[in-house]
Amino acid sequence: MTRSHYQDADKVKLRTTGELVSGGGLSGAIMTLLYVIIGIAFWSLVGFGLDKLFGTTWIVWVGALIGAFGGFYLVYYYMSQSNSDHKR
Repeated sequence: MTRSHYQDADKVKLRTTGELVSGGGLSGAIMTLLYVIIGIAFWSLVGFGLDKLFGTTWIVWVGALIGAFGGFYLVYYYMSQSNSDHKR
C-alpha cells in the first residue's frame, strides 16, 4: 500500500453508535437491533445470577424486560437527540 492510501484512511470519520442509530439506514437498523439484543442479554444474565442467589425463577424475565426497555430507550434517546440537532 502506498503512503497516500494510509493518509487517506486517516481522514475517514468514525461515527459513534448514537450517530449510526440516528442516521437510519441499514447501519442504524443493525445498531438498533444490537442495542435491544445486548440489553436483553446483559440484564437477563444479571437476572439469572439473582435467581441463583435467591433461589427464584422469575427475576430473569424481569431482567429481560428491563434490558429490552433499556435498549429501546437508548434508541429513542439517540433519535430524539438527532431530531433536536436538526431543528437548530
